[in-house]
This record gives sequence, structure tokens and C-alpha cells, in this order.
Amino acid sequence: MAFDKNAPSIGEALRERRSYHGWTLADVAAKTGISKSTLSKIENDLISPSYQSILQLCAGLGIEIGDLISNSTEKNGGLRPLTGRRSVSHGTSGLTMSDEHYTYTYLCTDIAHKRIIPMIIEVRAHSLNEINGLWTHVGEEYLYVLEGSIELRTELYEPTILEAGDSAYFDSTMGHAYLATGDKPAKLLVMCSSATPNLAQILREVLSERLNKRGSAKNVQ
Repeated sequence: MAFDKNAPSIGEALRERRSYHGWTLADVAAKTGISKSTLSKIENDLISPSYQSILQLCAGLGIEIGDLISNSTEKNGGLRPLTGRRSVSHGTSGLTMSDEHYTYTYLCTDIAHKRIIPMIIEVRAHSLNEINGLWTHVGEEYLYVLEGSIELRTELYEPTILEAGDSAYFDSTMGHAYLATGDKPAKLLVMCSSATPNLAQILREVLSERLNKRGSAKNVQ
């Protein structure tokens, strides 16, 4: 993974949250399924957590991605009043996480507890076999193709080809995946939204099932 120089440290945010709640590394390891040694390396910025590791942290600790990539930790654990909040991303500045098949750049990361998570996704996967099938999560999802073309695979619909300028909106609870159709990677603007109060618990269950299919050792880096 590569991090924008202006992005906050995930390790620092994790350490502050653990300290605030009085959790030991063993406590966090039990909650997330990530080993104590890996957690220690993340907290000390010795390694960068993978995308799946961040999902494990969020699901296990009952937090959102924004809580780990925000400059500050909310003490009340709830939503801040939606009054006067603003965040600006210049270009594609933000938190960037990459694996073999996708690059995720999270935008406007300085606000935690957002109901909408905006991101730029670069798609390099070409088949479901590469990514071990469709992905599901709570909420709704919007995508706009910025560059290239993709095949939108969804559980209840036939595959759909989307070119630059095309867009789609769907329920994220339906299995879905983005696959590149050309020789070059495709680039998408994606926004995920959910107001579900028990989102963390649902994500934990979904992630646990997915890790069992893929093998947790491959996803904790």
C-alpha cells in the first residue's frame, strides 16, 4: 500500500483508540483476528495494513474506515451533528491502499463518521476467480466510470459493460464486483453509503465468512 504524505497515520489512530478504551494488544487481537505482533507493527508504522486488515480492524472494533484515517478520534463513538462539516481533497490526495487487483484511494479522509465514503478505485482484476467471487456489504453504492471500461457483475442481473461516462447505483447487499475489460486498468469514482446502526456487526460477519473462503493468512499483512 502507498500512503499520501498528507494522510494521517493509521497506526497512530489505532494506538490512540486502543489507549482510550484501555485495550491491550491481546484484546484487539481477540476482537479482530489479527496477531499481536502484526498489530504492534501497524501501530509503530513498521508495516502498512492491507485493505482486508483495515476491514478486520473496523469490523472487530465496531468503527468505520474514517475513524482510522481521520486526524482525530471521536470520544463519544457516535455521529457528529451534520452542521458545518467540510472536507477538501486536492486531486486524488487521500489514503491509498493497493493490492494486486485494485487500488483504493479514499477521499476527504479528515472527517470521521461519514455516512458517505467517497473513493477512487483503479480496477485491474479481469475475472471473478482472481478476487474469489462477489463481495457484499451493508448499504448502497454508486459508481461512475472515469477512465476505461468495466464489467459490472451483480448477483441478480446479467453482466453489464460500462464505459467512461457511464454510471450505476445498486444495493451493496447484493453480491457485486468490478472487472476491467480492456488491456489498461479502469478508473472509477465510487461512493458507498449506509446509516445502519449495527454496520460493524454485519461487516464482521460478512468479513469472517469471506476470510474463511480466501484464507485469513492471505489477508492479514
